[in-house]
Amino acid sequence: MKILHVSNNPNIHLNTKILWNNLFYPLKKKAEVLEIGKKELFKFYFDYLRFKPDLILTTWVPAAFIPILFKRVGLVRCPIIHRWEDYYAETMTNYPYKLVKFMEDYCAKNADHLIVIHKTIYRKALQMNDSVFLLPYGVTIGNRKTKINLDKLKTKKNNLKVIYLGEINLPFKRVDKIIEAAREIDCDLFLFGEEPKEEYKQLIKGHTNIHYMGWAKPEEVINVLKQGDILVNTADLDMSMKFLDYVNAGRPILALNKRPAEFFKHKETAFLTEDFKEGLKTLIKDKKLRDNLSKNMKKIKLYSWKQIADIHFKLYEKILAGDKNLEKFRTSYYHVGV
Repeated sequence: MKILHVSNNPNIHLNTKILWNNLFYPLKKKAEVLEIGKKELFKFYFDYLRFKPDLILTTWVPAAFIPILFKRVGLVRCPIIHRWEDYYAETMTNYPYKLVKFMEDYCAKNADHLIVIHKTIYRKALQMNDSVFLLPYGVTIGNRKTKINLDKLKTKKNNLKVIYLGEINLPFKRVDKIIEAAREIDCDLFLFGEEPKEEYKQLIKGHTNIHYMGWAKPEEVINVLKQGDILVNTADLDMSMKFLDYVNAGRPILALNKRPAEFFKHKETAFLTEDFKEGLKTLIKDKKLRDNLSKNMKKIKLYSWKQIADIHFKLYEKILAGDKNLEKFRTSYYHVGV
């Protein structure tokens, strides 16, 4: 099978086993994969004619827009599977909102098939396309020991360790909310990600219990997260790779009581709140609740990226074979227990 993958930022390290989103490393073991990014879209059609793919996978916009437009006007013959993995118009704030929203909807409506990872997007996608699959993400490969010792950095012996891991400066991540909460609570907050912007540095200034830690190495992430007493994600996403890494670590999760409620159950698999200060206070005081949350993590089915690649590959094979019996792939592989 030959797969042409078109995305905004293609993996340029396909031979690297340790990746945040490494569907294409195991997939490359099963298929011949050619990846091109948005900066190479000027030669998309040349690559299509030269490579002669059996199918095209598109991820994100604007990169996905060109292949799907070419298919719409008859210049592309093979099936196009569009991976609608995010709320593009909300998150791609460097682009005009209306333009991204137009491309987001156009790609969803005109792709031959859609693969989504959010339940909220799944419901929306069903109104726009007749062939939609809710498939899971995998968890980060790697369980290497880390030299990071968060206990040594605590400002008070009895403080609980609160960890945020992910992009820090993107507005929709709402990291300022957990910074503001931690400033008024006896805990130590550890931020892993890119260097905070000046606005966040000012929020942190003078509060020695808030620690900026830089990026965690992907292969060490699980052993960093396991050191946390509470893992926090402030973004309004019902699922993400960061959430799955948190679940994999088995530590109590504090999340926003909006879209995350599609994935987690309040006080069962996460503590959901719209007030992160009060949420932190509750979890810090209630050890039994924290223990129950950790125990209940085991209800959530996790997959390795190899397992995810196997599921995808089986779906691709059926699509290429013209098999209409695809119901098994609609939702049944999604995370059990949520």
